[in-house]
Amino acid sequence: MTDNEKLLIEKLRAVYSETTTEHILCPRNDKAVPEPDGYAVFQSGCGETMKIWLKFDRSRVIRHTGFWTDGCAATIACGSMATELAKGRLVTDALYIDARAIADALVDFPEGNFHCAGLAEQALRAALIDCLEISREPWKKLYRK
Repeated sequence: MTDNEKLLIEKLRAVYSETTTEHILCPRNDKAVPEPDGYAVFQSGCGETMKIWLKFDRSRVIRHTGFWTDGCAATIACGSMATELAKGRLVTDALYIDARAIADALVDFPEGNFHCAGLAEQALRAALIDCLEISREPWKKLYRK
């Protein structure tokens, strides 16, 4: 590990919990999911974008999740945690994941970064709604861009 990498990790740990730092340095599900059952792109008021992909099984339990963001370190951690929290839940149960749940799961998440959890919540909720719409009208999946 280089001195610059050590310095970066030291600075992250000075601001964020160990859980948040881990999700920043090693984000989970940080890739697109092929042929998703739910997909959304959401942009925050400050210009950060988050994409979320979801794929569920026959019983509508979310099995595969993915995210992408052009946001800051805190936004990366929130996207990572949001997709982790959704995995293994029924689509309808995952609708209860909100910004507070994401921030709490990241442990001592700074209130100044709470809007990042809000972005992850909105992107996740939009992808979940897309899942429900595709469930009702599967033909729409063929016309998704």
